[in-house]
Formats: sequence, structure tokens, C-alpha cells
Amino acid sequence: MSIHEFFDFEHTLINIVFFAVLFFICWNLENIFGVTTNYKKWKHSAINFWFIIPGGILQGILGYYFLKFILIENSLNYGVIKYNTITQLVVVFIVLDLAYYVYHVIMHKFKKIWRFHAIHHSDTVLNVSTCLREHPVETIIRLGQYMVFSLLIGPAFWIIALHQFIQIASKIIIHSNFRLHDKVDKYLSYLILTPNMHHVHHHYKMPYTDSNYGDLFSIWDRLFGTFTYLPKEDVQFGLDAVNDKQAGNIKDLFTTKIFRNESKP
Repeated sequence: MSIHEFFDFEHTLINIVFFAVLFFICWNLENIFGVTTNYKKWKHSAINFWFIIPGGILQGILGYYFLKFILIENSLNYGVIKYNTITQLVVVFIVLDLAYYVYHVIMHKFKKIWRFHAIHHSDTVLNVSTCLREHPVETIIRLGQYMVFSLLIGPAFWIIALHQFIQIASKIIIHSNFRLHDKVDKYLSYLILTPNMHHVHHHYKMPYTDSNYGDLFSIWDRLFGTFTYLPKEDVQFGLDAVNDKQAGNIKDLFTTKIFRNESKP
């Protein structure tokens, strides 16, 4: 079966199993090579697992309608790009990656929506479970912009499915509590986002919090001047306005209570 055929059909169960296995691998690599060891990992991660429930419901509902819309668009041959497969692949990965970069910058720059994104940043230890830690309002905003740009450019459905597959795998890896060797990271980060690079984005103080916004590619941060380097030994996770107790309070996190009167980090 070709990659085209694989992603042109529903392989939800296979994807779920793949991501579960990748999550499991990263979880155990953290236990061996983790940069943070002095915390109760299961107790800490249990807070993040709560976000699976609203996130799964919203992604299921929005994903269902997105699938219907993109298939209808394909059948009617709508959309901006209707060229060969290579062109569609290049356009999808560039446009959707740039769109995510812009969305991410906006989530940081405007206080009214920053409080929702701050939930993700408030995790005082970054580990693979942090990729699940997303407020439902941000889930709607993130998926909304993804759907709009995807439908605008109108590629074949399997290309969107491939992009989402790689995007989710990347998010699992870059949020994991291990880092690459400096030399390996140096060369990889010229093109793609690495755990080392994303860890800087989760540093608790400015200007590092407002840097390294990329999703898959690091080129936008370098192009727009938002790339920042911080020695991995100096990275501390969380937000300077949030303590461990606040970061672990489910009720306050979902109501964004601890961020309503907070100035931008």
C-alpha cells in the first residue's frame, strides 16, 4: 500500500496505536535520559491527563465536520491549489506551518487569549504529557485556524492527513523531557523544531517565553527574528507568576482564574 493509499482511507485505530506507542517510548526515554528527575512523574502528569477528555471531545466533533468539508471540497475540486502532488505537499506543509507560527505568536501577544495558552506554559515540568495540556478554548482556536487554511488551499485529503500525522508525532517528541546532543541539535534546528529549541520556549522568563514559536520548521523563527538560544542547563520550565500548587489546580486551570489578572509574562 502506498503512502497515498494509506492516508486516503480512515486508519484511525492505527494512528491511535502509533501515537500511544510513541508516547510510551518517549515516556520511558524520559525515565532514562530525562533532564528533570526530582519530581513525582505520575502525580504531576495526572493533571495533564485530565485535558484528554475535553480535548478528545472537541477534536472528535471538529474533526468529523472537517473531514466532511474537505472531502466535499475534493469532490467539487475547490480550493486554491489544484496542481500535482509534489506542489500540493510543498504548499500544504509551508502554508500550514506558517499559519501555525502566526497563530502561536498571536496567542502570546494578546492578553485575552494568552490566558488560555498560558495553561500550557504553566506546567512546571515539561514532559511528554505536556503535549496534552491545552485549554478547550485554545483547542477550538487552534483547530479553527487549521481548518480555515486547509479548506482555503484545498489539497487532497490524504495530504492533510499526512501533515496531521507528522504534526502530532512532532508535538509528542518536542515536549518530551529529554534533549538531543548539542551538535545534533545545532544542525537539525536549522530546519526543524527540536526538543532543545522548544524547551527554550517553555522557559519561565521573558524574553525566552516569547520565542521559538515554530511548529514543524524552525525557519520562521529565524526569518522573523524570534529564534532564541539558551543553554539547556539554564532552562527552567513554567511561568514566573505561577507556582507548583497553582499549576496543579484543575479547577483554576480550566477557569483560567490564575491568569485573568496576570500581566503578560
